[in-house]
Amino acid sequence: MNSFIQKLSSLWSTTESQRGKTYYFAHIPKTAGTSFIVLLDRFFPQDVIFPQQLWRDVGDINVKKNERYQLIRGHFGGGGGGELTNQSLAYLTLLRDPFAMSVSTYQFVKREQNTLVHDLVNQSEFDLDAFLTHPKTSQLVNNRMVRNLSFDFVEDPSAQEVFLSSQTIEYLKPKIAKAKRPLTPEQRYYRAKQFIDRCFWFGLVESFDRSMDLLCHALKKPALGISQKLNVRKDPVELSEKARRRIEILNAWDIKLYRYATRVFESRYEAMLNDLDSYKSHNSQDLNELLDKQYQQNQRQLVHQPEVRLTFDQAIIGQQWHRRELMYPEHEYFRWTGPQEDAWLDMWIKPVDGQLSLRIINAISEQILDDLQLSINGQRVQWQSDDTGVVRVIKVEIAATLIRPNGLMRVGIHLSNTQSHQTAFGSDDERLVGVAVHWLKFST
Repeated sequence: MNSFIQKLSSLWSTTESQRGKTYYFAHIPKTAGTSFIVLLDRFFPQDVIFPQQLWRDVGDINVKKNERYQLIRGHFGGGGGGELTNQSLAYLTLLRDPFAMSVSTYQFVKREQNTLVHDLVNQSEFDLDAFLTHPKTSQLVNNRMVRNLSFDFVEDPSAQEVFLSSQTIEYLKPKIAKAKRPLTPEQRYYRAKQFIDRCFWFGLVESFDRSMDLLCHALKKPALGISQKLNVRKDPVELSEKARRRIEILNAWDIKLYRYATRVFESRYEAMLNDLDSYKSHNSQDLNELLDKQYQQNQRQLVHQPEVRLTFDQAIIGQQWHRRELMYPEHEYFRWTGPQEDAWLDMWIKPVDGQLSLRIINAISEQILDDLQLSINGQRVQWQSDDTGVVRVIKVEIAATLIRPNGLMRVGIHLSNTQSHQTAFGSDDERLVGVAVHWLKFST
């Protein structure tokens, strides 16, 4: 019983509303989830994001305490979020073409030393064909999406292996004791299909940018813009006819699920375009403009204050911002701009005369910072600072007329170029970055 308990996870609840206040991103491995989470996290304050992303790190589960979390994301399986909170959940996930996903899994195992079969694959010099046929590796590319979304402590505990901490095991024992017989592959497929149908949002890796547009429409946010894909390797693997056929056999249900999801995705995307047509005032407006218009109209109902301080533990609306990072010893958050040269960030305030200040704590060079340009709602403004070097507080006098009547102050940061963190600072971080911003403040 104990060995059985050690490996299993998560609960499927058919009564939860997808319109709940807690969002749950079911992260299926090798589906661009790392890149996506960087984008998703910006919509939520840091203190309402459930910190763990793996079952083995969860520890004690206190569903009452966890009610404060507005976002849960991680490798918890399709029903995993329901084990962590009593809140109703709005489900999100990303799917990927099973052929590309199989190749990506092979590449990941080859390069990541912490994977269980890394040594086997490298010491035996497995090519893709060998990886897809060996009994210890082929299971890693066997209907992985269907098994992940179907996974459940009671209904389908054997869908995949999950390792739990001793505290989590103790909490989940009553549910694990009720575990039923394993489902058939077909039954798992229908559970995964049901998961897709009830998702608040799901995306396709092969249509990543359009998927992000669909997410922004659902959340009533402006478009996210171009982002830098993380954990992406450019070492192509040739897919032989034998490997293709093997992938088809191993992923028959995943292929069926992906085809179904593609049809649903296209239908939802078309519905989004039809909805956004209602925001058009002239035919030249593109998708980004319409998403922005929807977002701004949604913000009009908020009461805006004459003074605002924006720190990066808070949610942000903007483009060209990397993940939150902690600075020490202050234990406060900052974000790098990038990967492109032009970043912007929204602040919603009462239209009054005032001063905008922003603190920059690093830059790829002093020259980049010297040449930095600022704009407010698209209009360039002059800044000044008493500081030198790459740590500066920049100040701008803002006239009330620069702030839109609806309260929007869109702060633009324009750089001459960006550079990889690796090149600028000798790290192993390949992100293209510009300046690191600590906070912004508007005061009268």
